[in-house]
Amino acid sequence: MRILVTGGAGFIGSHLCERLISEGHTVTALDNFSTGRASNLALLKTKGGFDLIEGSILDNQILAPLIRDSDYVFHLAAQSYPKTSFDAPLDTMDTNIQGTVRVLDAIRKHAPNAKVHVCSSSEVYGRVSKDKLPINEDCSFHPASPY
Repeated sequence: MRILVTGGAGFIGSHLCERLISEGHTVTALDNFSTGRASNLALLKTKGGFDLIEGSILDNQILAPLIRDSDYVFHLAAQSYPKTSFDAPLDTMDTNIQGTVRVLDAIRKHAPNAKVHVCSSSEVYGRVSKDKLPINEDCSFHPASPY
């Protein structure tokens, strides 16, 4: 299967890429390196079936052909750091909301049969008291940032 991982150079994305490659999939990671690091994928660069593309999910010229060539998309690209989201809330919303819309729209237009998995992290819950762990979708939360 040909798989695109947006945010593939981040902590979760890089581990996901490693797992997918180990299962025999062809994987392309897209990352703008705002929070992810190419070094997270250093071992994969030497393996066949893996490509790392530097670019943004906000750039349709990069995104469209990557989506077109994919059977499955794991969408992890996001700006999730609380400090950055306070310092640049509009940029955060552009990346997180508009970026997700662009990924989904590109799938609709260029690969309507592709499967998509939109991912997130526990940062969406903000500060959760220890008595609420493990976190589930029904927990009350206190947002810590615009993320």
